[in-house]
Amino acid sequence: MPPIVPEKRAAFCRAWALVCALLVCAASVTGCPHKCSCSGSHVDCQGLGLKTVPKGIPRNAERLDLNRNNITRVTKVDFSGLKNLRILHLEDNQISVVERGAFQDLRLLERLRINRNKLLFLPELLFQSNPKLGRL
Repeated sequence: MPPIVPEKRAAFCRAWALVCALLVCAASVTGCPHKCSCSGSHVDCQGLGLKTVPKGIPRNAERLDLNRNNITRVTKVDFSGLKNLRILHLEDNQISVVERGAFQDLRLLERLRINRNKLLFLPELLFQSNPKLGRL
């Protein structure tokens, strides 16, 4: 068998890297967080004992159920990039802190349930980027 020419090896490596990158991107768009179930644009992660908002929530999610977990904090990156999210359920957790900017990417958010947590206050202007929020 003839030896592989360095130029061909480099081209093969670039093509392989591109395929891997595309697979990772596709998984982050269409995958479902570990333990959660996904159906269409609905992501159901309720009652799983989660301590943090899971990573890998599909970008096309319109509804996200995180109620009845042990989430203690909502950070400004937990929901970043979820531009289609309309319904977010966070009730019955242990949330004591919501960081400023936590909901800034959720411009289509219509309903947020965050009752039955350990919140004492919310940051000023927390919902300034949520013009469609009609139910809190």
